[in-house]
Amino acid sequence: MKTWDMIRIANRNLFRNKLRTFLTVAAIFVGSFTLTMTNGLGDGMRNYVESQVKNIESDRVIMVRKKFDKPVGGPRAGAPEEYKESPQEGDGEDDFDPNTMLLTVPQMESAVRGIDGVKSITPRYSLQGQYITVDGTKKYKLELGVLSEGITQKTEAGKTINGDGQIVIPLGLSREIDPNIENLIGKTATIGYKAANGEMKTLPLQLVGVATKGFMTNYNSFVDTATARLIHSAQRTGEGVDKFTGFTVQMATAEAAKIDAVKKKLGENGFEADTIADTQKRTYDAIGIFKTGMSLFALVALLAASFGIINTLVIAVLERTKEIGLQKALGMGRAKIFAIFSLESVLIGFWGALLGTLGGIAVGLIANKVLLTAYAESFEGFSLFAFTLPSIATVMLLVSGVAFVAGVLPAYRASRLNPIDSLRYE
Repeated sequence: MKTWDMIRIANRNLFRNKLRTFLTVAAIFVGSFTLTMTNGLGDGMRNYVESQVKNIESDRVIMVRKKFDKPVGGPRAGAPEEYKESPQEGDGEDDFDPNTMLLTVPQMESAVRGIDGVKSITPRYSLQGQYITVDGTKKYKLELGVLSEGITQKTEAGKTINGDGQIVIPLGLSREIDPNIENLIGKTATIGYKAANGEMKTLPLQLVGVATKGFMTNYNSFVDTATARLIHSAQRTGEGVDKFTGFTVQMATAEAAKIDAVKKKLGENGFEADTIADTQKRTYDAIGIFKTGMSLFALVALLAASFGIINTLVIAVLERTKEIGLQKALGMGRAKIFAIFSLESVLIGFWGALLGTLGGIAVGLIANKVLLTAYAESFEGFSLFAFTLPSIATVMLLVSGVAFVAGVLPAYRASRLNPIDSLRYE
């Protein structure tokens, strides 16, 4: 008997009792549907986050800030934090003040001194913009950020910043100024900002690019480090001019081992150091944990459905005891009996998985349409559910595998029946 013949026999046997088979397949359907939806939701969230965070890239820039040491007793234990003496006047200017998270440029230089491969450092400038206008047209409110040296930005039009006196503006702002965003590239954008004394100052910049959408780029316009330094100096007075919350280190190489060594060295010196890839990995790990947690609910449903498969096949063995005895008497071996009943369990899982997967995809696509219609502006390019072939194949194989395991015991029992006792069975 060929494999295809056994599959046909197993499939025909399932429909001897249509109601019982339908209810068992329905239980598998629920688990498969839930698993498909949770996988689709996780993949959709990952795709969206990836599209939002990957518009600012660099494989050789390390983001650095002072390490915050919490009290030993924890934030809720009421443990007081020990006061540490600040550097006195006359001490080295690169000595760190343990009572503040702020850093000066000499302290940043001190932190990386002796580390091989450091190409440049960029302080984390905090800028306050007021407005932006292109070629003297209408003024728009301005949120300012700085693109550190070594970091590139993806653009819908134009290019990333590669020199002094340049600016990249958000996609939404550019469309408001000119629907044809290509027309803006190369034009002069004038930004307004308030100096420390309250005086409004203006600065002409070359508009070199329009940023793609992203968490950091939806609202911020980015300027080069020289422009940021100029604005920062004008907006700070006294000691505040040379105080920053952190800085970035641009390395001469993107070699992972050297990057890790620098991060370790900075950690030993009392700093927290992360790359853009580290930040993205934490985000993806959080999505992965969420996806795994949601999938556990689907696996519970599959586990419950597996008992339905066992029940269905045990009853089938009892109902077909004489038939099994006759088949054995006519020469069918134990292996083929086991195979037929195993195939019945796999087919139950297959049909349940197929219907559940198709149902999950259909509901997911409808949900995407509804989301796009209701929140198109806020979630442009976002699909709540994303279904990939590997994910669908995994669900099908997992459910069929669970069904096979559930059918092993009844199949083994059927294959071990004595043909003489089976023919006498009432």
